[in-house]
Amino acid sequence: MHSKNLRAYLDSAAGIAGLLPQAERLIELRRIYSRVVPEQLLRSSSVVNYKQRNVVIFAENNAVAAKLRLLSPRLVNDFSKSGVEVTGIRVEVQPRSETPQPPASKRAKLSPAGFESLRALAKRLPESRLKQALAGMVAHGDAERTALPTRLVEQDEADQRKA
Repeated sequence: MHSKNLRAYLDSAAGIAGLLPQAERLIELRRIYSRVVPEQLLRSSSVVNYKQRNVVIFAENNAVAAKLRLLSPRLVNDFSKSGVEVTGIRVEVQPRSETPQPPASKRAKLSPAGFESLRALAKRLPESRLKQALAGMVAHGDAERTALPTRLVEQDEADQRKA
C-alpha cells in the first residue's frame, strides 16, 4: 500500500480518524483528573472512557472506588468548569494486572555514638530478653561494620575489572 493510500485510509471514516477526537478528549480528561484528585487516589485509579457525557474511572480496589464515588459530584463540577460536558461519573473496580512490587525494606542506620550507647546499655542491663535483644543488635552491627570495608573493596575491584 502506498503512503498516499495509507494516509487516505487513516483519514477516512473507516480508518482511525473517528477515534482521534475520542483520544484527544480522554487525554484532556486525564489531565483534568490529575489536577483535581488527591495523589493517593490518582495512583490507584485512572480515567478510561468518556461516553454519553459520562466519565468512566477504573479504581484499583473497593476502598478507592468508594472514595471516588463520594467525590463524584465534585468531579462532575470540576470537569464542567474545565470545559468538558460531564453529567455523571461511573466508577468500576478493575484490579491492576501486574503485581505490585513490595516496598523496599528500610534499614535504620545508627551513628557510631548511638551504637556505642547501645553496647554500654546492653552491658549494664540485668539478664533479660531486652539485654539479649540489645546484645543481638550490637553483634549484628559489629558484623556489618567489619563486612562493610570488605564489600567496598570487592566493589572497587569489580569496578576496576570492568574498566
